[in-house]
Amino acid sequence: MKSSAFVILIFAICSSVNSGQLKRVWMQDHCTSGLCQGVTISRDDYVILSNTPITKQIILTFVNSTIAKIPHLMFDTFPDLQILRMDNCSVETFEKPQFEGASNLMGLFLANNQIRDIPKNIFLGADNLNTLSLAGNQLRHLQNQSFNALKELKSLDLSHNKLENLPPGVFSPMRKLMELNLSNNQLTAMPERIFEKTPNLTKVHLSYNKFLKFESEYFKNHPKLSLLDISGNPLVDTTINFDVLDTLLANDCELHKLTIYGYVKEVELRNNSLQDIPNFPNAANVTVLDLSINPIASLEATSLRRYIGLAKLNFSRTKIHDFPEGVFKKQTKLKVLDISNNSLYNLKVSVFDNLKALQYFYFHQNNWNCDFLQLLMNSYVKRREIVFAEDDLEPDKVDDYVDGVACWYESSRTSKKCSEDGESVLELAIIRNDIKAFVETVDKKFVKIFRLLDEIKSKV
Repeated sequence: MKSSAFVILIFAICSSVNSGQLKRVWMQDHCTSGLCQGVTISRDDYVILSNTPITKQIILTFVNSTIAKIPHLMFDTFPDLQILRMDNCSVETFEKPQFEGASNLMGLFLANNQIRDIPKNIFLGADNLNTLSLAGNQLRHLQNQSFNALKELKSLDLSHNKLENLPPGVFSPMRKLMELNLSNNQLTAMPERIFEKTPNLTKVHLSYNKFLKFESEYFKNHPKLSLLDISGNPLVDTTINFDVLDTLLANDCELHKLTIYGYVKEVELRNNSLQDIPNFPNAANVTVLDLSINPIASLEATSLRRYIGLAKLNFSRTKIHDFPEGVFKKQTKLKVLDISNNSLYNLKVSVFDNLKALQYFYFHQNNWNCDFLQLLMNSYVKRREIVFAEDDLEPDKVDDYVDGVACWYESSRTSKKCSEDGESVLELAIIRNDIKAFVETVDKKFVKIFRLLDEIKSKV
């Protein structure tokens, strides 16, 4: 056999049952420096690897390959293998004993394949596996013993499958599990004690499933939990109760009401049906609050009184048309404020007086009065050197720009910003052109007059 820095695999493929002849395929034509391309293995192929172990091969990656099964002698041939990547390889099944000799394997990546089942005890031998990705497969069900032996696993990705339910003990062997991704499945509920044996969970992704309600009891014994993502579920009225949680993501749900107990630092509630600020008894600990794309419409002066620790606040696309004076009175730590894409026209500049720490202020895509906008820019934004964003509206559809932000004058704001009437836009364009032509004519006349005056002066 020809030696190589990489592996030389020999496939003995049953090409004809009647003749009993075997066809050998030399993998040295496909593989270089840990990268294999154009490899084909069907479910019926009998795969023979090198007769002697090939050491010092730590990473093995397959691309542009079709591999229905992982050869069961893979890890005897590569005893030092730590990372195996077989994403997008059409893997359908495992061969028993699949992971014999895989004690050095730490990362296994099998995303976007055709795997339909995780057999019981299939991972025996992969005792030190740290990361396992099975995202984007065809899994509908799991077994209690599917992940046996994975006592060292810290990250498990089962997203983008078709899981409809989970057995109560499926995660029990993985006591060191820290990150679990179950997003984009068909889950409607989970067993009450499913995470009882995984006390080290820090990040859990449950987004884009079919949960009608969320039970905080799933994680009552998880003091290390820092991120929970329940976005994209049809949740309407929900109560969250955690002692401490760094980040809660509940975007793209159908929330009308949300109550959060405990201490939460960052909260994203983008694209829901909230008409009021959520009820957070411990709101003083919230540093990030994203309420964009909610039909809030109006606020009271006391709406944010509990949110004294906010550093980032997003009210973009909330249909807000006014901010009452005093609404930002307690937000002295706020660094980022987004009120863009609303119906704001005129405010009191004093509304923003208490935002002493503000660094980024996004207020474009509104219905601003030009006089107010000029005052806001000069007396607040530019004076404090606050970063802001410009509009990208077409000039024909606005009255004016103040430092790149569109605005309208009192007599025309309704017809030009709020209406998409084509005749109004055309009329505005004609008027603007007439004014422009008039100004140019006057400028030319003044130039001639100044020239005549200069000539008279030189003669005198």
